[in-house]
Amino acid sequence: MKKVLIAHQSTIPHYRIPFYQALERLRPKWWCFYVVYDINERKKKIFFKESVDYTCFNFNIEKTHTLNITLKNKNISFQSFLLKALNYDLLIVENALNNLSYPLSHLYKLLGKSIIYWGHGRDLSVNTPIGIKNITEKIKMWLTFRSDGFIAYTKTVRNYLINKGVNKNKIFTLYNTIDIKKQRLLHNKLTQFRNNLRKKHGFIDKKVLLCIGRLNERKRLDFLIDAFYILKNKDPNYKLLIVGEANASSIDLLRAKGGKDAIDYYGIIVDDNKLAPLFALSDLYIFPGDVGLGPLHALCFDLTPVIINSKTHGPEFDYLNEKNSLILPKGTNAKEYAKAIDNILKNKKKLFFLRTQAWPSIKHLTIENMANNFIHAVNCVLSTKEIH
Repeated sequence: MKKVLIAHQSTIPHYRIPFYQALERLRPKWWCFYVVYDINERKKKIFFKESVDYTCFNFNIEKTHTLNITLKNKNISFQSFLLKALNYDLLIVENALNNLSYPLSHLYKLLGKSIIYWGHGRDLSVNTPIGIKNITEKIKMWLTFRSDGFIAYTKTVRNYLINKGVNKNKIFTLYNTIDIKKQRLLHNKLTQFRNNLRKKHGFIDKKVLLCIGRLNERKRLDFLIDAFYILKNKDPNYKLLIVGEANASSIDLLRAKGGKDAIDYYGIIVDDNKLAPLFALSDLYIFPGDVGLGPLHALCFDLTPVIINSKTHGPEFDYLNEKNSLILPKGTNAKEYAKAIDNILKNKKKLFFLRTQAWPSIKHLTIENMANNFIHAVNCVLSTKEIH
C-alpha cells in the first residue's frame, strides 16, 4: 500500500476536519494517508485559536513537534515531520515558505519521492510583491515548476499558474469548500423558526448584519466601524453581530462609535449548532475586507454577502457573482458601503432574488466533490510514478 503524507496549514483547523473525514471515507484502498498534527497545538494555539479534539479524528495523524519564532510579526516554523517523511511515497505540502519544513520537503525528490504542492499559487495579500516578498514568490514558483503536481484551490489559482507557464496537466483544481450539506440541513431546520430566533434575541424590529471571520488587518475592521457608525446614525434599528477572533480594543471602539447596545460580539464560535442560529436570524452578511470561505457559509443560509471587489480576496471569491452577492466596486468607501447596505435592505425584490439564487449557485461545492478532486490528483501522481 502506498503512503501519502499531508502537511497543510501547519495544523488541522476545525473546518478542515470534514474534508479529511470524507477523504478517508472515499479514498481507494491502494493508498492511505496521514495528516501532520502537533498534539500540543491544543494548548499552544500557534496557528489557530480554535481548538480541535484530535482524539475524535477518524483519519490517521502523523504526530509532529513544532518550533516557532516570530520575526516582525511573522511566524516562522519548523516541524519535525520532515524526519519521518522517508516512510512515505508521496508528500503533499502547502505552497508556502513560512513553515521551513515545506520547502525542505522538496529535497526528498532526490530520493525518488513525489511532491505535490497545495495552495493559492501566490501571496494573495499583495497585488505586486516587492523586496523579500518578491524573492519568496519566485522561490515558490521555482518549486512549483519542479513539483509532480499542484492542487489549486479554485480555477483562478489554476489559471494563474497556467499563465505563469506551469504545465496544465499537473494542476488539479480542488474547489475548496466547507461541509455545505451540513450547513444547508441546519438552514432547513432553522428557517421555520427564524422569527422566534429574532424574538428570543430581541431583534424583531432590527436590521441584523452579521460579520464572521478572523478580523485582522486584511479584514478591514476599521472600515467596518466607520460604515456601521454611519448606518447606526441613519437608523437606530441597525444591529451588528460579530463572530471571530478580534482585537478587544477594536471591538471597544466599534461599540463606542456604534453604540454599546448595537453591537454583539460573540468571540470565536466553532460549534455549528451555536453558529447556525446567527446565520438564520440575520438579514445580511457583511464583510468589507478580503474574503475566504465566510461568504460560502452565508450562502448556505440564503444570506446575501455584501463584498467589495479586490484582487487580494481569497480564491473562494470565485464562488461569488452578481446573482448571489452584492459586490461593490473596488475603492468603495465606508459611506458608499453603508449606503449600499441600506439600499439593498429596502429593495425587497432584489434581495429576494439574491436569496433565491444563493443555494443553487453553490450546491455543487460539496465536501465529497472536493475529496474526489483531491483523490484524482493523488491517483494521477502515484500512477504516473508507477509507470516511470
